[in-house]
Amino acid sequence: MDGEALMYDRRLDAIIAAAECGSFNQAARQLHLSATALIKQVTGFENEYGITLFTRSSNGVRLTTSGRALIEDAKDLIRQSEQALRHAHRLEHGQDMTVRLAISMLRPATPLLELWPRASAWLEQRGRHLRLELVSMSDSPDGYMNALDHLGEMVDVAANGFSPKHQKYPCQVLKLGEYPLQMGVPASNPLYARPLPALRLSDLEGQHIHIPQAGNNDAMDQARDLLSKIPGVTLIDMEQYTFEEFNTCAANGDLIVARTFGTDIHPMMRTMPVEWNVSIDYGLFYPMTPSAAVKLFVEAITAVR
Repeated sequence: MDGEALMYDRRLDAIIAAAECGSFNQAARQLHLSATALIKQVTGFENEYGITLFTRSSNGVRLTTSGRALIEDAKDLIRQSEQALRHAHRLEHGQDMTVRLAISMLRPATPLLELWPRASAWLEQRGRHLRLELVSMSDSPDGYMNALDHLGEMVDVAANGFSPKHQKYPCQVLKLGEYPLQMGVPASNPLYARPLPALRLSDLEGQHIHIPQAGNNDAMDQARDLLSKIPGVTLIDMEQYTFEEFNTCAANGDLIVARTFGTDIHPMMRTMPVEWNVSIDYGLFYPMTPSAAVKLFVEAITAVR
């Protein structure tokens, strides 16, 4: 960060480097420090917080369980700190016409990003300019979904599925389209190889199917109602879509009701259409009180959607 005062403990740099290199000596060379100085930073951190981050041996260092957890969280903290500093710098120098879009592995905002070139051209024709910055977030509860509760802070906008009757986030939503619900089928399930243009509801007999909890989305509730009437179907409630949920389905051979929005959902799953008339709304989420940049972004997206 070119010598800027960061909002995180700089000793984390030494800890992350040691974890990546597997060696205090190599990490020290990478950070242009002496090995003694780097070890002092790591052990000082461990002593201050009463945790052991590494197991030491003659072959190098290896993260402990607590060390791995710290590294994962620390990388998010560093990223957020750098984004906050960039935002502050833009405001300091009057460069506030940037819109920060939240994306994640399961929510890549593909339909919105496909609109952006035309929206940007629409702005240029009117002598206006916006910079779109993609902010990568985790799919954990305190990542992407938490950002929807705090739009305008770490990120300005997001794109996700929604239900007009069950909008639970404190923001406005611009509808961009509708997408049919499909079924995520793991390679370990016999239906994966089924050469059908679409799955019939009868094909789902006896299946374990993961689906969001009732009452959160009209489309999901409609799908739940249809699935509950199929003989032998076991519905497994899930709080939200996470990569771990897809991993569980892939490992167990379970199906999962899929919101695809034009993208793949998991490398070990095939998304298959279902013979039902169930679609989910997809939209642009933005703050109740948007900034000038966000207002302009929404105006441009509205014009070309």
